[in-house]
Amino acid sequence: MPSTTAKEGLLVCQFSAAQILEGPTNGLTIVRSPMACMDAAVSKVYEGILIYFSARQLRVRDSLIELCADLNKNLRIRSVPKCVSLEYPHRFLLAKLREAAVEYVDIRLPTESADPWKIWERTMVQGTNLRIESHLSRLCPFLHYKPISDQNEMITCAAYRNRMVLGGRRLHEVCQTDTHLHCEYYLNPRVSA
Repeated sequence: MPSTTAKEGLLVCQFSAAQILEGPTNGLTIVRSPMACMDAAVSKVYEGILIYFSARQLRVRDSLIELCADLNKNLRIRSVPKCVSLEYPHRFLLAKLREAAVEYVDIRLPTESADPWKIWERTMVQGTNLRIESHLSRLCPFLHYKPISDQNEMITCAAYRNRMVLGGRRLHEVCQTDTHLHCEYYLNPRVSA
C-alpha cells in the first residue's frame, strides 16, 4: 500500500530502448515495461508519472493505451498527474489516449532532449497547452494512418478519399496545425460515391 506522507518524485516509464534520458536523475524512478510501471505506480506515492513513448512503435501502442487506462482506473493513483511524451503528433494515438483518460501530452522532437524534469515542469506550468484536447484541436480530423511495416505508417488525407499521401511541408504546416481549418480539402471533403 502506498504511503500517504511524502511524495517520491517522478515515476518515468520509458518504453523506447533507444531514448536516452538527459538531465538530473535524482528523484526519478525509471522503469522500462508497462508491468513494471504499474507495479511501481502502486507501490509508492509519486509527484507525477511521465511516460515516454515513440509513436513509431506500432506493435506496442495497445500496451501503452492499456497502461494509461489502467493507471487512470486505479483508485490509489487516479489523482496522480500523468503525462505521455510523444515524438510527434499522431491523431489516432492521441484519440486513443484521450479514451484512456490521459490529460497531458508533451510533443517533443525526436532530436529534442529527453529531460524528465523539464518536461514535467512544462506540464505543470503550461498545463493548458499540453492538454490532449489542445493537441487534437490542431490536427485535421481527416488524417488517416495506414501501417506499412512494424515501424512505419503512410499518412493520407481522408477528405481526398485517401488518395493523397501526406508528408513534408503539407503535413507539418497544414494538416498538423490550425491551418487545416482553411484547407480546401477540409472545407470541401470529397465523399465516395
